[in-house]
Amino acid sequence: MKNRYILIIIIILVVAGTLFFTLNDSSEEKEAVKLFYPTAKKITLIKGFSDDLYGSLYFPAVKRAYEIDGKTCAYVVSCVGYNGPIEVLAALDQYDELLIGIKILNHEESPDYAEHMEYDYFLDRFTNLPINKYLNLVVLDKENPEDIIQLTGATISSQAVVNAVNAAIGHYQYWNYNIQMAKVPDVVPQEMWQKDINSFAINWDGGSVRIDTDEIKKYEQLDMDVTLINTTGTETDMRVKGPSLRDVLENEGIDLSRYAGIGVTGRDGYYTMIDKEKLAVNDIILTWQINGKDIKDEEKPVRISVPLELGPYWVKMVSNIDLYKEISPKDIDKVHMFNPLTEDIEPYYYEYYGSKDSSIEVGKILRKFDEVDEKGFFTMSATDGLAKHETISLVRQRYFIKVEGDNAPMNIAPNFKLGMNVKHMTHFSTTKDAVIFPEKMIEVVRTKSIGGSEGMLLEDVLLVAGMRWDEDDKFTAVNKNDEKIELSMDDMLKCYLIYEDGQVSLHKDKKIMTELSRIEKK
Repeated sequence: MKNRYILIIIIILVVAGTLFFTLNDSSEEKEAVKLFYPTAKKITLIKGFSDDLYGSLYFPAVKRAYEIDGKTCAYVVSCVGYNGPIEVLAALDQYDELLIGIKILNHEESPDYAEHMEYDYFLDRFTNLPINKYLNLVVLDKENPEDIIQLTGATISSQAVVNAVNAAIGHYQYWNYNIQMAKVPDVVPQEMWQKDINSFAINWDGGSVRIDTDEIKKYEQLDMDVTLINTTGTETDMRVKGPSLRDVLENEGIDLSRYAGIGVTGRDGYYTMIDKEKLAVNDIILTWQINGKDIKDEEKPVRISVPLELGPYWVKMVSNIDLYKEISPKDIDKVHMFNPLTEDIEPYYYEYYGSKDSSIEVGKILRKFDEVDEKGFFTMSATDGLAKHETISLVRQRYFIKVEGDNAPMNIAPNFKLGMNVKHMTHFSTTKDAVIFPEKMIEVVRTKSIGGSEGMLLEDVLLVAGMRWDEDDKFTAVNKNDEKIELSMDDMLKCYLIYEDGQVSLHKDKKIMTELSRIEKK
């Protein structure tokens, strides 16, 4: 059996060659799966695979899975490497319980750190290995069957691939046999990053550059007093020193003003997006010194200081800065009430900093929307004015909205430190849909007393949620029973929302709808 699979791998390597550098199309991905299972009679992409909460929490690197003749054993997994995600196809043998082999589908690693990641001699290390335990990355010598010798000079990239394959192994054992193995992170453990803390990457369409921390000291330095304000209310005064991102980019011939925004990722997987408007009024300081002392190793290679913004925009241990040429614009045409939208989603009691509270998985909310633009951003806004943007792919897999307990509604995620959250959220949105929390929205819009209750002006609610309209637009109010009321522009401007006992009612002179679910723009 073993010789048979060695022969299969040889055939795969000869046939595949350089065919699968990037597998964006699902049919091409399926063809890649077939190469690992040439005798399979039926290969099927599993639908609704990410609905399983345990799997998404313990093996977040798993993105998709395929059934091979009725058994789930081919996985597409992604783990963050040095420059960005490394997407791997892992093929497992359903008969001999072995790892058949892997294929690198996509990656953003630079040749300096992962030149040989797609070469046969590295991929061959993942063939015919037992899958009753996780793989283990070693530096020089293979002592156990599960040991994988790392690529020289590419510890982070090697570990990312191992993490991705381990996630496939763990999910395979859980999904097929209900065996619960240890959690596998989709980012490389922070302690490994301590070995490589002297540079970070700036990436843009068509190019990238790696900046050594010693280099940034040669640029013109900003040396200024700033105050870091976390969302817990903690204020920290400090004096920071470092060049502006704008100056560093100009040295590379890049004009920051031509970009729609930047995404900043830390070595711990934390991410924030800073849009064009914030870039225009802020100096993004690549901080290497605080209060006259070099930053600590656990914060290297640099920190991002954003003087006019709250703490969630200040990223430590920056590993990547991505420049976005285009961000899909917001065009909100539906504003949902949170409770009726999510009432059929079973809450998960997420333990966060010692408090176990009811939380709703963001990915399950997104599946309720008719359209989710993957090139757009997931925006969260709070009563204190903070608005934070995340990538759709990030929040789909790893984010929850905590809906009870301290600071709720609040976003939470693995490795997400308290104080960097968006707390007391008024609403969140994709490019087409917004979802409001009426109990918090009432704090930021105009109100008036209606029959002893406080009503929120509907116009303000829609504007704050991001909806815009033309004079000839009309609106539809829809309740949880799918009953509808058409509203003219004049009607909408005269309507109020009242939130009581977890439900929202719509008022215009008098109550005209109970249990409001959403407002649609026509």
